[in-house]
Amino acid sequence: MKCFQPPVVALVTLLTLGLGHSAHAARLSLTNPGQALDLIEQTATVDGIAQARSLSSQLVDASGPGTVLLSDSQLHGPTPLGALSLNDGHSHLLAVDATGATTDLLLDASHFWSLAGQGTLSAYSLTQSLSVDGLTFEVQGDAGEQTGQAVTVQFSGLAQALVQGAAQSNDLGLTLDVVQGSSTLASHNGLWTGDASETVNLSFSARVGDRFTVLLSAYNSAQVVSARAVSDTEFGSALQLQGQMTVTAVPEPSVALLALTGGLLAAGLTRRNQRQR
Repeated sequence: MKCFQPPVVALVTLLTLGLGHSAHAARLSLTNPGQALDLIEQTATVDGIAQARSLSSQLVDASGPGTVLLSDSQLHGPTPLGALSLNDGHSHLLAVDATGATTDLLLDASHFWSLAGQGTLSAYSLTQSLSVDGLTFEVQGDAGEQTGQAVTVQFSGLAQALVQGAAQSNDLGLTLDVVQGSSTLASHNGLWTGDASETVNLSFSARVGDRFTVLLSAYNSAQVVSARAVSDTEFGSALQLQGQMTVTAVPEPSVALLALTGGLLAAGLTRRNQRQR
């Protein structure tokens, strides 16, 4: 009986080294934090008393090297509305961390409007938005990769919408677009009228040294257009997009050919050895 042949051992070793050399670990570098804008437009009429709130460009920047951290969280009230009392508030957050092997991303926008007491609500309207433009990344080699080497960039995450209360209409949206110049590389658009949850999986081809821009937006609209009696009423909503971007290498043709040829040779040598036993 013959032993496993040395040429097969050498071939397997060669394949292992070749495939390991091709498993590049490129990553993303944050080159521009972009510009963000948040907006709240809210109006209501309770027992004939009008209430309004309008806020924009309230984000506080606490970003650092390789990170983006923009937030705006405000609470208001209690505000007297006749015999009733109003508490309302909102929270906006954009967080990006590109300091590791993966790039983490979180976009979050929420709002609540709470009325204590009994009365008549004759109108309610809310427009809320949080958008980010110009968030730019560069594909960088992390293990000696050469500029121009082919890679695949992937985003994997979850988009969620939650609605509380009984507004007569709700429109909510979350969008994620990846662009390079005038070309759209990947896109996700979620539009809902109530609670929703969906996975977001995007991928596109790139090369080491490429730059691309991420556009993000969260939008919420709610309305009550006909009068109703209310008692301790609350309207609320939340939108969230979170996930990770990763970069993986595209196997070089020579490595793929080596793997195929080596596999065929190994199989052939194994069959020959079995016949010689």
